[in-house]
Amino acid sequence: MAFCIENKLNWLYIDINSYFVTIEQQLNPDLRYKPVVVVPLLSDSTCAIAASHEAKLLGIKTGTKIYEAKKLCPELICLEARHKVYVEYHDKIFQEIDLYLKVDHIFSIDEGACRLTGKYCLPQEAMAIARILKKTIQNNVGDYITCSIGIASNRYLAKIASNMQKPDGLVIIRPDELPEALYKLKLNALPGIGAKTKERILKSGISSIEELCKLNAIKLKTTWGNVWGEKVWHLIRGADLPLEETKNSSIGHSQVLAPESRGVDIARNILVTLILKAANRLRSQVLYTNSILLTLETMPRRSIKDRIKTELSCDNNKLLKIVLKSWDNLIKINNLKNIRKISVSLHGLQKKSAQLSFGDFHNQKKQEHLSKVVDLVNKKYGHNIVTIGVPASIHEIKPIIAFGHIPRETGKGKSLK
Repeated sequence: MAFCIENKLNWLYIDINSYFVTIEQQLNPDLRYKPVVVVPLLSDSTCAIAASHEAKLLGIKTGTKIYEAKKLCPELICLEARHKVYVEYHDKIFQEIDLYLKVDHIFSIDEGACRLTGKYCLPQEAMAIARILKKTIQNNVGDYITCSIGIASNRYLAKIASNMQKPDGLVIIRPDELPEALYKLKLNALPGIGAKTKERILKSGISSIEELCKLNAIKLKTTWGNVWGEKVWHLIRGADLPLEETKNSSIGHSQVLAPESRGVDIARNILVTLILKAANRLRSQVLYTNSILLTLETMPRRSIKDRIKTELSCDNNKLLKIVLKSWDNLIKINNLKNIRKISVSLHGLQKKSAQLSFGDFHNQKKQEHLSKVVDLVNKKYGHNIVTIGVPASIHEIKPIIAFGHIPRETGKGKSLK
């Protein structure tokens, strides 16, 4: 592998600080400068999905259990997440950025990247436009909204730079400073180093980024455990490689149920809404599934799973039928009375060109068409205007919180590997 390393800045990466909490503090000034977390539901058994800067200083972060967080901070303020509001602000923020620099990639609800061209490839000009973006977000979207911006020769390094100074940071990693500029960082500061990869790297005798950077490309590939390690060798030296977008290996939704919704009858209806959401996303990506994983978490924390194989499908009717059959069997066999959490995920994703069962072809195409009509009606007139087999009261269930999947017509919603 040989790549050209350019001695210029090509990318600006934007990360909105403590996004969900920041939007809540923007809308309610009384919450500012206080320890605040956003949670999927108001229960001490759930966990924080976002934490304010003040909460983070106390050791509360994303994933912290609320009962543990309240021990660290008895005056902690917990807010139930508001999916629709966060998506609306996501659109406002990135539309504002797009007025100054084209937003080339949206990686999640709070992260995006812009390719730099012309004079903006120069450090002074790149810093100047970054400051303009920070100012325009605060002036035209919300005065309390801050972002950390990273600038570098490739997206990988720009993302790293955006994490180096938080909140409200602005960091440039210059090509002539590489890879030494990374030496002071921790191993997991490099995107792609999760728990398993970090464990593999440590077992190989590498305990710092400096040691990692001093490996040659082939050795880094071996140490990393796959070809991505070889790409990282070039990336951390400034090469602007065309990073492949991470393709979903699965599509899924889960929900922790409020205490009053944990009875199996209500929980079954919630499962229906989760299946329909997943099926809608499947169709929006023109994909089919042939494997479904249903996971039920009971009280106390017992996990029950069933992996269901099926012919390739994407229509509501078939997916509902097979998942609900599995649900009924699990409830009966395990004598379940209450469900704490439901997860459903679609696997074995394939493009529409895959062969379908000839015997069911016409019926399947009819069901797919009906499902797509439902999608169009809901998109035009509002979430869950039309649904299948769910009582009206279930329509009040809040949408799943958006992280990487952003339901916007123009957003790319892709993830950086």
